[in-house]
Amino acid sequence: MEDVMTEISKILMEELNRCSRDEELLDFLHYYESKQRNWKEFMQEQLFDLELSYEKFGKRCDFSKNTIRSWCVDGVLPRSREHFIKLGFGLDMNEEQLNRLLQDYGGYASLYAKDVYDAICIYVIRQRKEHPGDEAYSYPALVHYRERYEAMCQGHSFDQEYRDRVTTGVMHEKLLLIADEWEFDAFMTEHMDIFRGTHSKLIDYMENYIKMRGGARYEGEEAQSLHQLARRFEKPQGFEVAYSKLKRHGILPERNMLIDFGIGMTMTLAEINQLLELAQMRPLDVRNRYECIMIYLFHNHENANPMLSLDNAYSMKEVTQNPEILKRCEEIITYFYQMEEEGILEEEGDDDKSLRTLYEDYRERYGKF
Repeated sequence: MEDVMTEISKILMEELNRCSRDEELLDFLHYYESKQRNWKEFMQEQLFDLELSYEKFGKRCDFSKNTIRSWCVDGVLPRSREHFIKLGFGLDMNEEQLNRLLQDYGGYASLYAKDVYDAICIYVIRQRKEHPGDEAYSYPALVHYRERYEAMCQGHSFDQEYRDRVTTGVMHEKLLLIADEWEFDAFMTEHMDIFRGTHSKLIDYMENYIKMRGGARYEGEEAQSLHQLARRFEKPQGFEVAYSKLKRHGILPERNMLIDFGIGMTMTLAEINQLLELAQMRPLDVRNRYECIMIYLFHNHENANPMLSLDNAYSMKEVTQNPEILKRCEEIITYFYQMEEEGILEEEGDDDKSLRTLYEDYRERYGKF
């Protein structure tokens, strides 16, 4: 099923890339509306398949009857990633199904083996399949495990070298092989130093963009603080709080907030997809109406500013010490030099609108996405 959905996304992306005018984009959105994700329909299907009322479904998943009704009738989304996980437990989903639920409908990161909370979730989901009906692997048990290991995690330091050496795939495979609680406790204790550095690469990536956009570009110009830069974002205060939680507690910002960060930092489409990948999220998804429009806007902005990737690469080189980011910058610069030598480098466009201005123009013209 996942392969089929991936193929549909590829086909839709090819069609979207052919849209060069707003009218073509609107026609595309209308024609392919049936391919876009619909939370209300998903929830109605769950109730129909289980033959449950709002009240009984709510009891099964530990949500109120009114909450379930709002999801099924009004299409209201669960308020947090944790609510999606809780729903997944109520529906007895396996790890793959829960990851699709998180990403397809919530826009949240899939379960990540190097995150202390998610590692516990992966373990509990695995065990509940081996021990169906055992309350030791229920959602309340998951919460209990998290409280227990959160306290342990706070007392450990962060070892980046060790974290990089142990891959996510290896961590995940180890989790799937754990047979009992004793082995799980040993696993968690062994990897506490890794858990402390959750999302360190994402934080470093964002920090570099903040330095790049906030730094003084000319003599006599003052550098901008994060508070000043946050004015570029749709919800300045909300971003500052979310970014603080990410750095202090490893709590990921919501997907739309990361996308808005990319807009405010004038990223290219490739750069914002890299940002989402570091957050363990999928690239911008053409099957989501809002993200489909964002892809179109990024394409428009890059077509009008063909040197944006090169400008960003040069600016990033001045602030980063991250070898992976430096390598990508060098690859972009080399690519542009080759284009110039071959005489196929596009001239700078004549559209001086910023990505944020383009975004606001579309909001004004077409309303909330």
